[in-house]
Amino acid sequence: MKIIKIALYALLLIVVIAGGLYAYFLHAPKPAAPALSATLQHERIELGGLQRDYAFYLPAKLPANAPLLFVLHGSLQTIEDMRTFTGYQFERLADQHGFIVVYPQGFKNNWNDCRRTADYPARTQNIDDKGLIAALIQRFAAQHGADPRRAFLAGYSNGGHLGLRIALEQPQLLAGVAAIAANLPTDDNLDCTPSGQAVPVLFMNGTRDPVNPYNGGVVTLFGLGNRGTVRSSYESALYFANLAGYPPAAVHNSTVWSDPDDRARRVTLDQWQTGDRAEVALYSLIGGGHLIPQAQFRAPRLLGPTLSGFAGPQVIWDFFARQRPVPAQP
Repeated sequence: MKIIKIALYALLLIVVIAGGLYAYFLHAPKPAAPALSATLQHERIELGGLQRDYAFYLPAKLPANAPLLFVLHGSLQTIEDMRTFTGYQFERLADQHGFIVVYPQGFKNNWNDCRRTADYPARTQNIDDKGLIAALIQRFAAQHGADPRRAFLAGYSNGGHLGLRIALEQPQLLAGVAAIAANLPTDDNLDCTPSGQAVPVLFMNGTRDPVNPYNGGVVTLFGLGNRGTVRSSYESALYFANLAGYPPAAVHNSTVWSDPDDRARRVTLDQWQTGDRAEVALYSLIGGGHLIPQAQFRAPRLLGPTLSGFAGPQVIWDFFARQRPVPAQP
């Protein structure tokens, strides 16, 4: 009987410890549903013999020729995960600024990006995710009057890597790309054919990111699923700045946000911007993790610290709003 009691106490202790670890590292309360002018809609589109799911948000007062913003989830995530991780901020911004938000769903929760080493089904089956974005641009232009010359993409983690693939291979498709928690693959891990054309690109990366190393290196999901090496955040931004033809001294450096309660946490900006070249920006989340900084949702601590005082989605939309439309396709 004594041995049984000891075993029960030990089991109880294990449960308590496991529960505590879960609560601290993984638990992330879902943000309250926002008060919006409309509701999220869900549809499918057939592409390459596959039915692809997507959700979209049309503000009640949508102007004619509205811009179109694709928001892509990270690896193993869903549309609803992405809405949560952004604190529904892109939908709030759509109401304020009059654009359409589209949340595509990745094939088996992943995207076919440029990383040669990645082995998830979207890559091994060579899913046409670039074609998906192109088809959705045309569908929203035809069905909802969106301006196909002002289509933008903001992607988180694996979704950011797909955005970088489009920026490399098909830059004329989008008027701007924002890659969050993602860097360019190194040459040995690059399975894309760059076009050599410039495109506006924004990077937003945390210096304490446990998945996508800010200073470059191997990308893993906490030691699992090696996806090869990536360049540093600065080298990734500099690649696109060089494509746009900026001279070495053209970068402007500034601090755009500081945490009043913790001086170690701040956001710096490296920006390449002139009137006649594609803008490139690197927002470095000093002390931030593998996440999208905003105040409505604290990501699981396992992903690193959330810089809740910095409005990442607002900064991304401001970047897109000042970009020129892409030239009309012949």
